[in-house]
Amino acid sequence: MLEDYDKGTDLAEVARDFALIRELGAGGWRGSFGWDDYEPEPGGYDFVWLKRFAELGRQYGLRLRPYLGYTPGWASGGGSEDGQVWNDPPRRSADFARFAARLATALRPAGSVASYEIYNEENTRPWWDGTATRYATIYAEAAESLRAAVPDVAVLPGGLVWPDAQWLRTVCEVDGPIAAAAVHLYAETWTPDSVTLERAIRDLAGPDFLDTLDEACRGAPVWANEIGFATSGGKTERDQADWWVRAIAGLAADPRVTLVGIYEIKDLAPGREVIGEPENFHLGLTRADRTPKLAFYTVRRMLQLFSRPFTAEPVGVTVHPSTAARARPEVRLFRRDDGRRVLIAWVRPGEAAATIDADLITPVSRAIGYALDGVASPVAVQGRSVQGLRVAPGAPCILLIDP
Repeated sequence: MLEDYDKGTDLAEVARDFALIRELGAGGWRGSFGWDDYEPEPGGYDFVWLKRFAELGRQYGLRLRPYLGYTPGWASGGGSEDGQVWNDPPRRSADFARFAARLATALRPAGSVASYEIYNEENTRPWWDGTATRYATIYAEAAESLRAAVPDVAVLPGGLVWPDAQWLRTVCEVDGPIAAAAVHLYAETWTPDSVTLERAIRDLAGPDFLDTLDEACRGAPVWANEIGFATSGGKTERDQADWWVRAIAGLAADPRVTLVGIYEIKDLAPGREVIGEPENFHLGLTRADRTPKLAFYTVRRMLQLFSRPFTAEPVGVTVHPSTAARARPEVRLFRRDDGRRVLIAWVRPGEAAATIDADLITPVSRAIGYALDGVASPVAVQGRSVQGLRVAPGAPCILLIDP
């Protein structure tokens, strides 16, 4: 789960968010640790609040996955066209590397930080006002410094705005052993209509990107470490809940994707300053006052279903003749290590509803269906088949099946 906190945020408020994250069933937190906050003057490190934050993460059993960024004015190389400092590359890469090591050393006793990213969305402006080559140099020096300070921590480039194979290749050719290739995904919120969620997931581990991962980056996994859908611009809470079913099922079916980061736990409070578009205020699974949206219950149920190790399996799908002409249902089947199976079926927004039968490899004893609010109900089964599943836009099928 993702949520950003300014330095000095009331830790009682942070604890309330961490409790929500645990209630949801997520195992970790991702957010920013700003260089400009924690070294506002050269050598003037201030990690007091941050150490308390890391300890709070440990108390709630969360793996912390911060990204380090936001260049302070004193460290900026200057000369950027936008007149801003925070997105400038540092003048001296050694300054950032030293900061990263000092921060990691300060937080190491808490034992809660699992990984560090170097900057964020650096392959696009306004987030990084420099070249890929300059970023690669800064990344390599910071990664080396972090690994020396905390040998057991994972280090990776900041999440890319899209699967930018050329950018990643530039980085990996300088510093090959990255922990993961992180990519962000906001399909159907900040993408053209032609870019559906399903297409974005397919492109996330497309051939060019995977070739780069396997050749230059030594087989690194893919992290979809920041993804989300905004309830704004006429998009409803049901639309958001349906999107999360499609996203989690689609990403879970890709064996190269090993981590998903949900943006974010709650909406931004009105009036809060934010970089970017108004959609940023409406990406939460809960509202700004932490009252749950429908998607909170949806994601909680999905995380329960995927809480055990699983593998994707083939499934036979028959579309009933009355809906076959116009229907294009998506179906994913997963086998958990306890022998139970999870079946997710849906149709994309704007497409025709469908009625389907799903044929499994082994006989089925019973199936439980879950609505978007997480409420369970029995589903008819016969032999190896789960029959008469009705899927429509905004109404996916979510099933837990007993062998």
